[in-house]
Parts: sequence; structure tokens; C-alpha cells
Amino acid sequence: MIIGIDLGNKTRNSICVMQGNKLLEWSRLNYDDSKSAWHHRKKIIKQIKNYIKKYNLTKDDYILFEEIAFFKGKSRMYNIVSMSFLQATLINEFSDKISISAVHVQSWKSKVLGNRSATKDDAIAFVENNYPQVDLNIIEHYPRKGDEIIKDSDTADAICIGLYGAMVDKKKLDEKLINYT
Repeated sequence: MIIGIDLGNKTRNSICVMQGNKLLEWSRLNYDDSKSAWHHRKKIIKQIKNYIKKYNLTKDDYILFEEIAFFKGKSRMYNIVSMSFLQATLINEFSDKISISAVHVQSWKSKVLGNRSATKDDAIAFVENNYPQVDLNIIEHYPRKGDEIIKDSDTADAICIGLYGAMVDKKKLDEKLINYT
């Protein structure tokens, strides 16, 4: 089984559990502004622990998340640092329980969506077509504009990342292992 994680941003993270191409479960974890980033990481850890226990996951299973991309002029340092802390937290917490691999964003987009340059809208359309049970509509609160319904690209990405793990050979996942045990 694969736990696919979209590290997301300061607003939310998404996690899914895949068995082959079957989506077993997914969760969207919103960041609580009244709490610290540490509290948010603890919430993510708790959710993953629940999945590992519920599905009896072992080192034969995987946590997959995107490699952190450093795009000149596009990646803000606070996003890079936040995602690095989250990755380090996951590696520290779960390396002895489950295999952990990082996947390059173009790799999962190419394999799952058929286009290494696919957009977030492409991932959303893919999930809406292939996993209609997943409601990607979320309400985003904007101080000036008010509430707006948007599509949750973080959950779409998490599902695509999890599916990537099911679509590639185990050898490919093992090449990108980042366990530190």
C-alpha cells in the first residue's frame, strides 16, 4: 500500500491511502492559524499513524511525497523551509515503520497524467474523472473577497502521488528511499 502525501502549503496538506489503483481513504488537514506549525505537523503525524495502524502497514509499504523543488524565482524560502521541516518530521517519525520515498513532480505527472508539464487543473480533472467519490470543492476564506468555492489541488495531487507509487515498479520507489534507519 501507498500513503501519498501532498505537502501542500501553509493552508493545508492532503494525505491518501492507495492499494493499487484503489483509493481506500483520504484526508485534508487544514492549518489552524491559532496553532503553531509544530501543532500542524503533529496533526499530520497523528493521521499517518492512524493509517499505518488501521491498514497494518510495514516496511513493505510506502509513504510517498514530492521532492522539494527549488525553482528560481518561484519557490519562496518560507515554503521551502516549511516543507523541509515537514519532510524531516515524517522521516524522523516513520523511518523505522514504513519505507519513505520522494518522487520528482514531473515523474508522477508524466506517469499518472501522461504529461510531465501537467497543471494542477489537470490533476483535479483526473481525480474528478477517476475518483468521483472525492469531493474537491472547498470553501476558501478571503479577508477582502469573502468566501469562494475552489477546487482542492492538494488532495488531487496526493491521490496522483499515491497512484504513481502503485503504477511504478518497487525498484523505482527503492531508488528514491530516504529512510534514515
